Amino acid sequence: MFGWFNAKKAEEFGTSLAQILIEKMPPGRMLEKSKLSSKTEYILVQLLAKIDEFKKIEKLNLYKKAKIANSFKWTLKDGGFEEAFNEKLVEWLVTHL
Repeated sequence: MFGWFNAKKAEEFGTSLAQILIEKMPPGRMLEKSKLSSKTEYILVQLLAKIDEFKKIEKLNLYKKAKIANSFKWTLKDGGFEEAFNEKLVEWLVTHL
């Protein structure tokens, strides 16, 4: 039962996903709209592969999914991403968990 609440790996995973985004697409860098969308799409495909791999290793329950999303959101916010863009990314993440 207590394993259900052990979300340390989930939190670390959410943080690592956000750090990948911050590293590959720094919020302060200005790109053309077409370059931004194609680069974002490419990065999201990479993240999707990591998500699928993590789901094979770790059994995710509702609590762990929430922890992933929360750590992802706050890491992006601390990294300087705009709130609206951040919310879209979190929504994307939750739908793929």
